Amino acid sequence: MSEAMVGAAVGAKERGDLAEKMLPVAGRLASIVRGDGGLQDVQQLIGSLGAQEQVALLVVLAGLVDPDTPVSDALRWLEFNEHGETIVPELPGWNQGITLRDLGEELPVDTDPADLDEVAVARALKGDRTVRLSRAERLQAILTGRKQGKTYLEIDALLGYRPGSTNQAVLRACRAAEARGEVLEVASPDSRVLTQQEVVAIRKEAGAGATDVELALRHGVSRPAVSRLVSGATYAQYGGPLRCAPSGEEGSGGRRVPARQDAAG
Repeated sequence: MSEAMVGAAVGAKERGDLAEKMLPVAGRLASIVRGDGGLQDVQQLIGSLGAQEQVALLVVLAGLVDPDTPVSDALRWLEFNEHGETIVPELPGWNQGITLRDLGEELPVDTDPADLDEVAVARALKGDRTVRLSRAERLQAILTGRKQGKTYLEIDALLGYRPGSTNQAVLRACRAAEARGEVLEVASPDSRVLTQQEVVAIRKEAGAGATDVELALRHGVSRPAVSRLVSGATYAQYGGPLRCAPSGEEGSGGRRVPARQDAAG
């Protein structure tokens, strides 16, 4: 639990103790909301807490929820009203498999340069793990890193994130921008020459069902470069399963697409 969440004057031990103290309160509140009480019980429980405890309670409750849970599963307790009638909430993604994380990414990210700490972004991209980035600054760090030719996995390592986190963050940001009618420009180092190990890995992942967009983000090359690579139009000298061209095009009928020797991208 960060200092910003519960007050800068509270130390790490105190934050931990406060979170532990709020766990039974969180359990009680969850029980009330799901049928063991009413509005008056909620007001009484929340009213007994101080401002700092209320913030800590919110953090603990959020921490108990998996952000990758589909919206439909997270709100399944709302399936029936007090009369036993089926409820279908009019919420985005209720029946579309959208997760809570996806839903949260629909909130606009203010990327106005005046509101971003460019020094913090630069330090983070140099591997300074002490820097705390806001969501907008993290996105700016990713975009800047891409312009510098860094792959998503390299940015993961620099920012101290789990491998694949940056990839997923960009996918979500692109979807959120598209939903707002915007386009998120993400640079891609198309001129990068791939190793045999990378080529074989990409082809195997494509054969397992990964899309060209997912592979492009994961490996730091452009989508067209991935399409050419997995069809055999580039890197014909390397192995791995090749994708056949659509029916009626050269390479259909199970034959491999004739390859060129140029680099990916």
